[in-house]
Amino acid sequence: MEKFFSEINKYIISILMFLAGLGFLTKYLSGDELESQPMAMLYASLALIAVGALAMPVVLEKLSQTAYRGLMAGGALAALALGYAVFYSVDEEIEFRATQERVNKTTIQRLSDIRDAQEMHLELYGNFADSFDSLTAFIQSEVVPVEFSMGSFHDTLSEGESRDQGYVIARGEVAALAETMDLTEEGLLERIANDETAYKVRDTLYTSFFKENFTPEVRKARKLPSVSLDSLYFSPYTGERFVMRFGVVEVGRVPKPSILVQDPTPFGREGVRKDTLRFGSLNDFHRDGNWRN
Repeated sequence: MEKFFSEINKYIISILMFLAGLGFLTKYLSGDELESQPMAMLYASLALIAVGALAMPVVLEKLSQTAYRGLMAGGALAALALGYAVFYSVDEEIEFRATQERVNKTTIQRLSDIRDAQEMHLELYGNFADSFDSLTAFIQSEVVPVEFSMGSFHDTLSEGESRDQGYVIARGEVAALAETMDLTEEGLLERIANDETAYKVRDTLYTSFFKENFTPEVRKARKLPSVSLDSLYFSPYTGERFVMRFGVVEVGRVPKPSILVQDPTPFGREGVRKDTLRFGSLNDFHRDGNWRN
């Protein structure tokens, strides 16, 4: 047994170098066209395997002292240099992926906000805003209807009877009614809210998409990043404006408007295929994004 372990110890350096080289080689080969590994990893893995082979006793026995020292020195230096390059590349890769995640997250949020605004425009007008300038005008305009309701109806006086008797009023009528009742507007609203009067408020008010979705208070409540209309339509990586195109698709023989919005300059490395972030389609009736949730 002692002799066995003694023989194994002769190969321990070769074994460790083989394992390290195979580990780097496996990692390199695991890359694909979207997430490639640095070439330094390939060179380092091959160097480690070569040095491991040269360090085997069966090989050393056939080498002269001069050749052995030269090969070991050259191999060790090459392995150290390439190992340093690999670890530097790994750090660079970590930083690259962190930047990529940050850029993609911002891009996805901007595309999602544009989609939400366009879907509201479609709901109200039956079509999409045909440019980012017109979309901005829509976002800031008070054209989004919001139902305003205050006070509850009871069995003793139904909604129909309340309307017939003039107890259902619009929001704009509250101030004048409060004056005739010798109350402040706030006082009458409080009584209506607490069902301390027969009067109820039912009205449709109009607000802007911005106030409903993009104000700092709303974004904070929804745990979303703040919105700037000055940068909403631009790539956070290059600053280029998003591309927005429109089409028409048939759904059950009924023509429906379609939309495609995409970032023309996706984040990624040179020479590596990159998939642009986008939502919608010109050929299919959907507005899904191509990012992973």
